[in-house]
Amino acid sequence: MELKERLGANDIGLADASLHVIRDMILLALDATEAPNLSEQNRIEARAALAEALDAMEGRA
Repeated sequence: MELKERLGANDIGLADASLHVIRDMILLALDATEAPNLSEQNRIEARAALAEALDAMEGRA
């Protein structure tokens, strides 16, 4: 299934453009967890939460 199809069938009341912005923000936050001064425990927790949010937004949760 294409990302556009999943986003078009959203049930959280957001426009497709808003979902793309949210998705991009989640991906940027995941990149930020690669900072060398972030503790490993915080990095693991942050990445898990962000990945879960991305999955939920894209309808895989």
